[in-house]
Amino acid sequence: MKPLITLILASVSIAYPLLVYAGIQHISPAIFALVLATLAVAKFVVARLHGQQGMTTTEWALLLITLAYSLALVVVNNEFLLKLYPVLISLCVALLFALSLRAPESLIERMARMAGETITARAKAYTRVLTGIWALLLVGNALIALYQALFASLKSWALYSGLLSYVFFGLFFALEYTYRRYYINKYRDETQ
Repeated sequence: MKPLITLILASVSIAYPLLVYAGIQHISPAIFALVLATLAVAKFVVARLHGQQGMTTTEWALLLITLAYSLALVVVNNEFLLKLYPVLISLCVALLFALSLRAPESLIERMARMAGETITARAKAYTRVLTGIWALLLVGNALIALYQALFASLKSWALYSGLLSYVFFGLFFALEYTYRRYYINKYRDETQ
C-alpha cells in the first residue's frame, strides 16, 4: 500500500500542471488543494500502518508545508496560488539539497552510499559540488516557474511546468550521468 500511495503522490505531483490546465475550467482550485492534502496525509498514515515509527524532520516539514499550502489554497481558492505549487516544490527540494551541504554527507553522497557506492575523497568532493549544482538548478527552476505563474498564460505555464522543466532536468541528469561515468573511469585507480 505504501508504494502505491507514494507512486500516486509522485504521479500527481509530476502531472500537476497538466491536471490544472485540463481541469481549471471545471474544478475549483480548492478541490485541487483537498486532493493534495488528502494524498499527503494518506502517505503519512500508510507509513504508520507499515511500521514506520517516526517521521524525520524533513518528512514533517514537507507534510506541514503541503498542508499549509493546501489550507491557503482552500481559503484563497484562486488560480494564481494554484500555479505556485511547482515553485513551492522546487524551492523545498532545493532547500533539501542546499541544507545537506552543511552536513558531513551531502544528499547526493548519501544516495550514492545507499546505492552501495564506494565514496573516495575525490568522489565526496564531486558529490558536494553536484549537490550544490542541483540546488542552484532547482532555485532557477522555481524562479522560471514563478515568472510563468505571474506573467504567462495558463497554457504556457502548464507547458513549462508540466513538460519543459522535466525535459531540462532529464537532459541535465543524462549529461551529468555521462560525465560521471567518464569521471569514475578516469579516477578508477583510487578505489582499488
